[in-house]
Amino acid sequence: MEFIKKYGIILLYIIGDNMNEKKTVLFLMNGFGTEVGKSFEVFSKELMPTFSKLINAYPFKLVHASGTFIGNNEGEASNFKDGYYNFSTFGKPTTKDETMRKKFQNNEFETNEIVNKSIDIAVNNKSRLHVMFSLGNKVNQERYEQFMKYIELAKSKGQEEIYVHLILGDSSISDLKIGNKCITDFKNRVIRFYPNLKIASICGGKYVKDGDQEDIANFYRMMVSGVGEVWTDYNGTIKKKYDQGMTDDSINGFVTIRENLLRNGDSLFMFTYGNNIGTKFLTTVLNPKKYFPTSNVPEQIEVNALFNVTGLPEIPYAFPDEFPELYFLDQIPEEKKILVMADKERIPYITSCLNGSRPDFKSNLSVWPIEDKKKRFEIISQYLAAYINQASYDLIIVDCQLYEPSVDERSIAQLQNNLKEIDKCINIAYNQIMNKNYRLIINSLYGIRYTFKLTETMELVDMSQKTPFLLIDKEIRIVDIVFRNNGTFIDTAKLIAKSFGSTADLKNGLVVLPDEPGAKQAQKKKNIMIIAAAVAIVILLILYKISGAI
Repeated sequence: MEFIKKYGIILLYIIGDNMNEKKTVLFLMNGFGTEVGKSFEVFSKELMPTFSKLINAYPFKLVHASGTFIGNNEGEASNFKDGYYNFSTFGKPTTKDETMRKKFQNNEFETNEIVNKSIDIAVNNKSRLHVMFSLGNKVNQERYEQFMKYIELAKSKGQEEIYVHLILGDSSISDLKIGNKCITDFKNRVIRFYPNLKIASICGGKYVKDGDQEDIANFYRMMVSGVGEVWTDYNGTIKKKYDQGMTDDSINGFVTIRENLLRNGDSLFMFTYGNNIGTKFLTTVLNPKKYFPTSNVPEQIEVNALFNVTGLPEIPYAFPDEFPELYFLDQIPEEKKILVMADKERIPYITSCLNGSRPDFKSNLSVWPIEDKKKRFEIISQYLAAYINQASYDLIIVDCQLYEPSVDERSIAQLQNNLKEIDKCINIAYNQIMNKNYRLIINSLYGIRYTFKLTETMELVDMSQKTPFLLIDKEIRIVDIVFRNNGTFIDTAKLIAKSFGSTADLKNGLVVLPDEPGAKQAQKKKNIMIIAAAVAIVILLILYKISGAI
């Protein structure tokens, strides 16, 4: 009877409308997720004791961060930029592929002014036409058709010298070792129909994205001079790079033709479907003398793109982005104050996503840029605690990166240390929100998949399939929440919007809300299971006591 008196009260709790409006901290430990397959096991309760304690005390569930659950291809995981875009649009993004599909079907591609201009420049200057194109498992048949249509258009205008620069790594995070297959596929789909088309250079994605500026500059120098690594056996050399622990994204750039490539008067057209070409690379192309003041580099390269390049409005592009009608900030009342804490380089992208890429930011959005990535955990702990204590913001979004390639060592020891540091951040945030009666949601928009050094070997860490969802609120207990089976990190955005009073049709795949059809039945079923488990425990205790007495 004492047992029933002590614990039976939880069985009598009937779910109420607990996801009401409350000051909220959304702590995103981006990069953290579950490991799959034979990857190296990183997470442990010893590394993250606070997190381990909380997931046993509050509503917790692993949510999908890959595949069709988040609108990707089967097995394709989320990444930083896709994660924020999906989060900000409540899982209803308008992709560049969808835009191009419509343009292509309506014959708007070959008649587009910028598409034609990029070819006409080379024809009129009697110079070379260069085309940058990505390879990876995101590159579908439609992208190949668009590329080949561009080559056909150039040929029809009399352009003979066409050089293609291939970028490896336009792939899902769960598959970054398909470079050989992609190059073979490109040859079979394109080169065999256009044998005069020359593959001029190939590189991993980081050499044209926002990686190390020196690496990017060196690759550009190779594109200009043809001096550097020259590969003829692509498949054999790429396999060697894989054996060294590299992926498609990190394979160093190389040229396939030992001659000067980019020259004054040439035209460069970029198939920018996503974020595959970064601003650092293009800044180098547009202003090479800044990086090579004493070198003979071309200063008159005409650059055009398929879609706009964020941060470089001077580059003409063929098609404007199309945007969804609904964005995260639209669903948060303007009288509610929002703070975003993130690395200063990421803040423009994050806030742009949240605001629907509109130039007129709402006055209720503030930012706190983290200047020093190496000290990010210390800075987050200190300032997050201060902001919670002030209680001046209704929603604080914290972008806490588990792994920062530009400052962290690529080792298991570094990763384990970062997990400890994140746990310290969570501990401080937890103590603060309990004192101030905030709600704390811990989530991740993507999980990393990299090879990390373990002593003398490289081990694959794949944390990309699922990410954690943890809801900490002293007014909400584990028994108060009924989870669905198909939740994603996108549902976190919906829950927050709902809690701030959104009336939009945001169907939630994670939590059964009290006002939804079937909520009472779902809670009743859960309560029955809890009662049955409690009764079983009582019976076992009674039997144990009887057997002890005997």
